Amino acid sequence: MTRRHQRRTPLLGSLLEAVALALAGRAGARLAGALGIEVSRSTLIRLIRALPDPGIGQVTVLGVDLSRAWDYPDC
Repeated sequence: MTRRHQRRTPLLGSLLEAVALALAGRAGARLAGALGIEVSRSTLIRLIRALPDPGIGQVTVLGVDLSRAWDYPDC
């Protein structure tokens, strides 16, 4: 199933997103080429940028780095 004016099917799009998330740029393009899919590294980066940001869960541990305490006047 395709949508009007699309250049790839939803299945191919999800496969390319998975490759892009795993390997990104040149390495992802090489893997896609080995799978028989011609895609540029720029397209894979564009697919990553188009994805929504992952949600932030509840923060359970919060730490403070005091190794640079001399930079802070009140420490």
